[in-house]
Amino acid sequence: METTSSRKWSELLNLPVYVPKLGKSLGTVVDFFFKEGSNSIYALRVLTCVNGDFALPACGIKAVEIDKVTIDNENMLIKALPPLPQSKDLIGMPVVSENDEALGEVSEVSIALNPLDAMRLSALGIFTNGGKAVGFTADSIVSFTNERVVIDNHIARKLK
Repeated sequence: METTSSRKWSELLNLPVYVPKLGKSLGTVVDFFFKEGSNSIYALRVLTCVNGDFALPACGIKAVEIDKVTIDNENMLIKALPPLPQSKDLIGMPVVSENDEALGEVSEVSIALNPLDAMRLSALGIFTNGGKAVGFTADSIVSFTNERVVIDNHIARKLK
């Protein structure tokens, strides 16, 4: 069971959700739900073949491996989806400084996986308005305001 402490969201997207006791996959990871302010990942969104979308709370994840997400049983999947923002809301979101200076758009998200029950956004990658790809830690996020990511002015200056 090979795991890493942080992974890019693009590496987790479409991973199968596997139950070893059943010897099968229940669906695929298609999104995640996060809490603004704390940057914690509340749950993964899992698309099943038959019953549609389910939430897989972070506390129900046994392991995030290179090629799959492992859970103990199918009861870890919850039909009710939380009313929280998702990665699809975050990717492409404008990034601005505290002074409201446009810096670019979110292009990638890194997720800290250790410990699994406290998964969180660890970094964001952006394409700057100048066309270069840069990144910053999620600790630099001041807020998510008006469908924008606001980051610390000190970090914003370094991204230019």
